[in-house]
Amino acid sequence: RLMPAFGTAVEECGKCDGLIIDIRGNPGGIGGMAMGMAGWLTDRQNLQLGTMYMRGATLKFFINPRARAYTGPLAILVDGTSASTSEIFAGGLQDLHRARVFGTRTAGAALPSVITRLPDGDGFQYAVANYISEGGRPLEGNGVTPDVEVRLTRESLLAGRDAVAEAALEWIRQQGKQP
Repeated sequence: RLMPAFGTAVEECGKCDGLIIDIRGNPGGIGGMAMGMAGWLTDRQNLQLGTMYMRGATLKFFINPRARAYTGPLAILVDGTSASTSEIFAGGLQDLHRARVFGTRTAGAALPSVITRLPDGDGFQYAVANYISEGGRPLEGNGVTPDVEVRLTRESLLAGRDAVAEAALEWIRQQGKQP
């Protein structure tokens, strides 16, 4: 259900001065969705977000541009709880210089994993692949480093302000003033 809603929102913003995608607190999900969502955000062919390496298989996260892709200024908001597919999406678009990332470093938990039950009932979780972003960065254990680091403070939140979103909005305003 997310993909059609996302596509509609992007299409409705075709003439917007900029677009902000807030993936703070997003723990990820289906890796292929990052490719589909990125397709709404570029009109360039032959781009990929990165590559996942598995035992015996390699998956390239190719982007398939949409006919009415949004090509204006794009800001992505992240934090320490943005993980997995969220990191692949943000890090890949950052590497492609398609998005400017705002917030704090992401979780660094980008790999698919399996949980196996041990004889005593405990669980053992282990990664089953490796992922390298298009810029050559391993995201696991490192996360995505924002282009603009902005930390939320208790004071600003109590005052009803979101410093991360405000920084992204200011950047978008500046893009409109450039020749």
